[in-house]
Amino acid sequence: MKIGWNGCRKCTSLLFGLVALGVLTTQPAAAGQSASSGVTFAKDVAPILQRACQNCHRPGGVGPMSLLSFEDVRPWARSIKLKTGKREMPPWFIEKDIGIQKFKDDISLSDEEISTIARWVDGGAPRGNPAEMPPPRQFADAAGWSFGTPDLLVSSPVMTVKAVAPDYHGFLKPAATGLTEDRYIKAVEVKEVRLEDKAFKRTAGQAGDLNLFVVHHAVISTQKGPQDGTGDDVVSGNEVSSPGRDFHLTHELGQNATIYPDDVGVRLPAKSALGYKVHLHSVGREVPVRIDVAFKFHPNGYKPKYTFTSAGASSGYLRDLDIPAGADNVRFDSVYTLSKPGRLVTFEPHMHASGKRMCVEATYPSGRREMLNCAGYNHNWVKVYSYEDGVAPLLPAGTILHVIGWYDNSANNPRNIDPRNWKGYGNRSVDDMFLFLGRMVALTEEQFKEEVAARAAKQRQNATSQQ
Repeated sequence: MKIGWNGCRKCTSLLFGLVALGVLTTQPAAAGQSASSGVTFAKDVAPILQRACQNCHRPGGVGPMSLLSFEDVRPWARSIKLKTGKREMPPWFIEKDIGIQKFKDDISLSDEEISTIARWVDGGAPRGNPAEMPPPRQFADAAGWSFGTPDLLVSSPVMTVKAVAPDYHGFLKPAATGLTEDRYIKAVEVKEVRLEDKAFKRTAGQAGDLNLFVVHHAVISTQKGPQDGTGDDVVSGNEVSSPGRDFHLTHELGQNATIYPDDVGVRLPAKSALGYKVHLHSVGREVPVRIDVAFKFHPNGYKPKYTFTSAGASSGYLRDLDIPAGADNVRFDSVYTLSKPGRLVTFEPHMHASGKRMCVEATYPSGRREMLNCAGYNHNWVKVYSYEDGVAPLLPAGTILHVIGWYDNSANNPRNIDPRNWKGYGNRSVDDMFLFLGRMVALTEEQFKEEVAARAAKQRQNATSQQ
């Protein structure tokens, strides 16, 4: 079928296309420079890179360069300072002064870590004492999966995305899972696998900075209907677009792994196949590509307390977008009311090229208002933020969710292909969307009361232990 590698999850591409910014020399820093800051690579910077960057910036990862050693890092020092200082890298855009701040697999840098990197660069980026280097990080999986070696890996058919072509929307042939028994999923990660490129790279000179990934999104779901698991049937209609008890995921470009709550069951049935509904776009060069889906399972015998549903699909969905040419900070609002109680387990904005920021505010039946979270938006890295289990918002029936989005259609937005044009809703990557894809665990009224009581008891216990 004529129609990109690996969406990075943890520190994705500390710095695509930054050669033009210039690099420091590889000469040792002067003694005075090193002494003035006291910050060295070995003692101060290497631990930060190990935690937040190396999962992607290593052989097999999505990063365009390795950041494992001082020799790897030193030429990129100035670019690292620039991108971390602007909080463009690592790609984690939750605003740190608003709302809930506890998320699973949080790769964001603290203000102190950003300052440490800046002081290291300003001090000449010295190596320091090699004896102070932390032990090299050991990776459980050489292929770059964030949660280690998968229990199951399923690959889609290979597609060839032409160098220049209209966006493609369609279905791929299903791929059999090979499972002989039902399994419950603990975590899932999706990668865009380039079959020819050795590393991710942008296409130089192309207008609009959306030329890295070719898979804009893929709706991936267990095949329904007369599917015998051989992968020979063709997906059609809405067979891969109905969330329910079994596995259903919308992967978006640059997305990280999805980690499900421990008490929520997402089933991958025996003798099933994965169906794919995809949106692909050209990046200026021909790219043979496939979609790999890696699963981490709960142990055999696991019994879930809840099943997983989607609060996405129609959550804050807005088509009436009117973004004037050259305009910045254009705001839109959408509200909807929850008919049933639930636990919101992820925060996930979905916009398009002009998207800049999204916030979600809850107004509870009592009248109390709470801003749950705000996040910046970069359509190269569409992230899913999984709340830690103890802080995931508990939302009673009747809660009003207010979704607020801002758009930048000006020349200051590097992902804007032409700021001279009006922008509105559309399915192409260069069009725009307004959608909140947060995922919800549906609860009965009794279950909701149990969750609230358990949360309150835990908070009292924590308060007592801190006295």
